[in-house]
Amino acid sequence: MTRSIFSLSVLAAAALAVGSARAADPGYVGTWASDLAQCKVPQERQEAPLVLSKDGYDQHETHCKFTSVDGADGEWKVKSNCTIEGTAEPYDFTLTVSGDTLTVTDEAGARDLLLCK
Repeated sequence: MTRSIFSLSVLAAAALAVGSARAADPGYVGTWASDLAQCKVPQERQEAPLVLSKDGYDQHETHCKFTSVDGADGEWKVKSNCTIEGTAEPYDFTLTVSGDTLTVTDEAGARDLLLCK
């Protein structure tokens, strides 16, 4: 009986830790699209939404790993190394979150994306 109580408490602690880790994710983590219809497009298609994790992002044939993320409270300056259709390229940009809108700003300008739900 003691063994099963211990196992349950370990599982409960692990579940709390996972929940806490998710709560600590930056506000940019999620799936973002130019319009809500784009949220349903699979990653195999060129017009797929942007999927941001804490450490990088994926969008169709573009895969980036963040080398540094500086900021908090809704704005982050990001440096990353990307592979775009098999070609390695550095990519620096800023992410700004306001409610359900993400603004990605880079040397080409700013573009707004909506949070997919």
